[in-house]
Amino acid sequence: MKRLTSCCALGAALAISTLPSAALADEAHEILAKVDAAMTKAKDQTSTLTMVLEDAEGKTKERRISLQQKGTQLKMMKFLSPAEVKGVGFLTVSDDEMYLYMPEFDKVRRIASHLKNDTFMGTDFSYGDMGSISYAPKYSAKLIGKDAARATLELTPKKGQESPYGKLTMVVNLERNQPTRVEHFDKAGQLWKVMEYDQVEKIAGRWVPRSITMRDLKKKHATRMEMADIAFDTGLKDSAFSQRMLKRAR
Repeated sequence: MKRLTSCCALGAALAISTLPSAALADEAHEILAKVDAAMTKAKDQTSTLTMVLEDAEGKTKERRISLQQKGTQLKMMKFLSPAEVKGVGFLTVSDDEMYLYMPEFDKVRRIASHLKNDTFMGTDFSYGDMGSISYAPKYSAKLIGKDAARATLELTPKKGQESPYGKLTMVVNLERNQPTRVEHFDKAGQLWKVMEYDQVEKIAGRWVPRSITMRDLKKKHATRMEMADIAFDTGLKDSAFSQRMLKRAR
């Protein structure tokens, strides 16, 4: 979905500028809470990801990954191919507890807090980006645009939250309560990355974007994740998200 046109954005901005600031803050918080609820509606989810990395010259690399996640934070990713990354595993227990398993060394390494903003396995996502899927605990929201179909939120990191981003701008589809585009700005205020959600389908009563693309405008590099074999509420247990399970084959 394309971003708001200048006229639409201006009209939306003029419309919300007449509302009291407290009302705008409440509405922004409500919209973001609905986004989090929609993104974590299922108790758990499994899928297979095809991750395509594209450089500035248009050359691509492809990886296949199995994904399991439960609730808002528990997540397990295991690389299935190609050979150079097969067996690599990534586990998220919370925003402050992440682990990487490298089969070459047969060792599980905890991701230090100061490394969460580093690039995840050569992609355009950081370790933090690949972590929990809730925004409200980490960001304060401000409503900066709205029409009948969508709202635009400006998100700034809450005090005490470490982030490589100075702010995010999120366009939300109000029918599905899901983001369609998230712009990531660096701390100098320059647009750095753009994430877009595409190929949205309804699966088992839930709206699911089958394709998520993150573009790094500085590096002129992109990572696209395409989801298949999606299943919800399969009964995953918390014990499936452990360091021991991280070392096991799929």
